[in-house]
Amino acid sequence: MPAVDDIITAIAAGDRRLVVLDVEATCWKKGVFSRKKETIEIGAVLLPLDRGESTWPEFQTFVRPQRLPRLSSFCRELTGITQDDVDAAPSFPEALRLFLEWSQPLERVVLASWSRYDLWQLDLDLEAHGLPKLAMPFLDVKKLAARIVGAKTFEETARELAPDLAAMPKHRAIADARRTALILNRLLRPAV
Repeated sequence: MPAVDDIITAIAAGDRRLVVLDVEATCWKKGVFSRKKETIEIGAVLLPLDRGESTWPEFQTFVRPQRLPRLSSFCRELTGITQDDVDAAPSFPEALRLFLEWSQPLERVVLASWSRYDLWQLDLDLEAHGLPKLAMPFLDVKKLAARIVGAKTFEETARELAPDLAAMPKHRAIADARRTALILNRLLRPAV
């Protein structure tokens, strides 16, 4: 994998496209890192550094879980995602295909997310469906933020760098992808 500084240089030069990704997964009060979890929402924002945030393209889809299709009441309350949302959604392979289609051209994409959790979750689903891991460079926004503004939680960093998005829903993939994209934009272009 390329080093963070090399990735940022390639992005700044226009050689790479930043796709900021967030996923939500089945959840219970306990077992945050349970291998039983399945993705139930994929949200992403294409972050072109030369355009204002109101024009950033977005992608969102719910995903129908297969192994444990009933969402826990804890998960529904935490995310606001309903059983009807996931029941009507595509399966993970189809949702991933839609996301990858939206992200084209893949050879130029750098995936970014707040920590490696989102990739860990996708890897669980890829493994469960017998699909290969995604072979794209990855930028850990949490680690980059720690280098620039100090180690803080997602909420603390968002309050500092993206206070205008404080009222957005929490634990929703598209809302968290937007906030992560705004944080990343402010980290890469501090004068904005």
